[in-house]
Amino acid sequence: MSYEIRNSLILAVFLVLIGLGGHLLLNMKFGKDFTKIEQELKTKQDRLTQLQNALSDLDGYEKQLKQLSAQLKYYPKVILPEQTIHQTYRYLEEIDRYGTFFNFRFNLLGVKRKDNVSTATYELAGEGNFPKAMRFIRRMEYGSPLYKIESLSLKRKSAKLSTEKTAEADLEIVIRLIGIFFTQTKNPDLLALGPYASIQTQSYSVFDPFKPLILDYLPPNIGNLVNIENSRLIALTANTAFIQDQQGAVKQIKIGDEIYLGYLSKIDLNNGEAQFLMDRGGITDTFILQLKSSGKGGK
Repeated sequence: MSYEIRNSLILAVFLVLIGLGGHLLLNMKFGKDFTKIEQELKTKQDRLTQLQNALSDLDGYEKQLKQLSAQLKYYPKVILPEQTIHQTYRYLEEIDRYGTFFNFRFNLLGVKRKDNVSTATYELAGEGNFPKAMRFIRRMEYGSPLYKIESLSLKRKSAKLSTEKTAEADLEIVIRLIGIFFTQTKNPDLLALGPYASIQTQSYSVFDPFKPLILDYLPPNIGNLVNIENSRLIALTANTAFIQDQQGAVKQIKIGDEIYLGYLSKIDLNNGEAQFLMDRGGITDTFILQLKSSGKGGK
């Protein structure tokens, strides 16, 4: 082995020993500090991730805040003077000037005064249906005067007869509300504020939880539609059924055409059948008319 190679090997071994020794010394002296720093770094990285997620959520909340702030501009609330307490009935009549929401009896239950603020308690009791009552409440809530609904009672009316039709006023409604007024305000005029905010002209749907899934009575045949249970099938084509209705007149009914309580859903030329999908006040079934039948049938 040459002198140069041997010296190179010795030098390499010497450097490796120095490196290992330095590593051991660093671990012995600073090992705990390194572990602590690594844990702190991981904690800060996790915290950074949380902050980044929070910042992303904040952007969404800011957008919502801007939208709500813009909406609030159209829902002004004003605390009116005490002198307008007895104008509330006029105000509610103005909201429902044509009686299209629900018919109510109005009662002022009492007035309480504390410092410069008066609170008046009112009760509205009457009859109506759920969607119209909710529209009345929305108009009142979004109006300018400061009224707060304290309690709301909705009770289904019991029909005296099974055929009694109470769709126009099927609920007993009791609303108790509180109005808040200042005792020291000039120029009182409740109606000058307008009955409700203009944005409320927008339409919206109301789900009626009191509407039965199965009706107590079947709706009348106002349109004089074909009553398929009292009719007879005369002839069939691929998409048309010729039917002699309950009054003896022959009618052409195509697939999809409406009949009383249903519509023509299918024609089976092979079996000479016309199938009708029926909805009897929430109860669905299929009614079948066959050629040369008496008109009675069902499935």
